[in-house]
Amino acid sequence: MMIRKMIEEIIEKYYREDGEYYSRDREDESGNDLEMDEEIKSALEEKGIQFKVEFEYGFSSPGYDNDFLAIAWIEADGTLELTTVLLEIK
Repeated sequence: MMIRKMIEEIIEKYYREDGEYYSRDREDESGNDLEMDEEIKSALEEKGIQFKVEFEYGFSSPGYDNDFLAIAWIEADGTLELTTVLLEIK
């Protein structure tokens, strides 16, 4: 479950309190643009974890769009794990 905690910590960095939603991208303290999927991929690659990270189209409505980020990985004991994030684009 250590991997899940690491992924959840990365995801939380993309929460926008002003709009109460998760965003696909963010700006770090140095002003660099970061993307959630790339940050998660990098962290999993660094740990040598087998994984798949993929965006899926959700739906579009006036004012915002929704996409989903699906993250699947294999734990050290061979267990397949999955988490998803609902992302809003405003």
